[in-house]
Amino acid sequence: MHTQQQVRNLLGPADPARGVVVPSALVSAHDLIVQAETNALPPAAPARRLTSRRVVLTGAVVAAGAVATAGLVPVLRRGPAPTGSRPPQPVDGVVLQPVAYEIATDAEPAGPHLRALARRIADAPSDREGGRYAFHRVKSWGGMIQESPEGYVASFVEERRSWATPDGRRWSDSTVLDMEFPDTASRDYWTKQLSGPALGRSTPPPAGPVEEPRDPDGGRGLPTERAALAHLLRTEQPAGDVAKAVYDLYVRHLVPRRSRVDVLTILAGKPGFAWRGRVVDRAGRWGLAVTADLTPPADRPQNPQRAQMLLVFNPTTGELLAHEYLELAPRHRVLHYGLLLQASRTDTLG
Repeated sequence: MHTQQQVRNLLGPADPARGVVVPSALVSAHDLIVQAETNALPPAAPARRLTSRRVVLTGAVVAAGAVATAGLVPVLRRGPAPTGSRPPQPVDGVVLQPVAYEIATDAEPAGPHLRALARRIADAPSDREGGRYAFHRVKSWGGMIQESPEGYVASFVEERRSWATPDGRRWSDSTVLDMEFPDTASRDYWTKQLSGPALGRSTPPPAGPVEEPRDPDGGRGLPTERAALAHLLRTEQPAGDVAKAVYDLYVRHLVPRRSRVDVLTILAGKPGFAWRGRVVDRAGRWGLAVTADLTPPADRPQNPQRAQMLLVFNPTTGELLAHEYLELAPRHRVLHYGLLLQASRTDTLG
């Protein structure tokens, strides 16, 4: 028996939410929707009349080699997972379910809804703030994976903070949180195999955030021209690849209001995005969601995997709140999720 490679996620560099409390245990998406409906988010216009709420609550299973096997989104993970860590006892392990879609079937093209959102978005806090550093805080799962030969999977949750200056310098630190699991069987397997003290939160290095090596491409600022922004979002690629590029954009940049409008209208003009209506993300926040199916690799027709990207936008500011990468077939399982918890400006490093 051997433990497969444990690698960390490249999906998003940072973490957006100082002061935001993220629950340590998940409430089901269905329950969150029921709870939040008392605060009824105004439906996006143009909205279609719904006679029922359609919810996807299928249990998820994550395989360590899923991304490489799929050949769909090649770069999602980096580096080894920490060694010697111990997960909590089985009763404490979080078993994941995919985010529930309000519109799970018969989804309309997202274009009209995204254009309507773009027309009405308001300023975000970062639009009015001053400060030397662009600060992000991101919580993600699925980048550091441990899989048994039998297919039982565990993955670490990571919170990452980053500070960036306009000239491209970037500092970051990260905290490894508890493990989360794709199903009860995986949770029970790993919490028995890795018996010992419960996994505690790691802490950032006492010396403070570490400056990252300069990235020749990453040092570029956010384009202000719509055409350059569309190029950065790789709009010549299929919609699923564009969705990943949107996530990458938001975890590396503070996106001003004008550019958020451009992002939404660029997505509106890209075929392949489906409207999923209102959803509640894993931090308990209301949002408006779109999905894009990923195209299986043409050179591997024997691969039956189908996958999908989910993007959740703030209904007021148009900022990206969350991202989820799902396998639809042959199994329905979460491969990765990311929560953008804070995006702001600050004069303080660390």
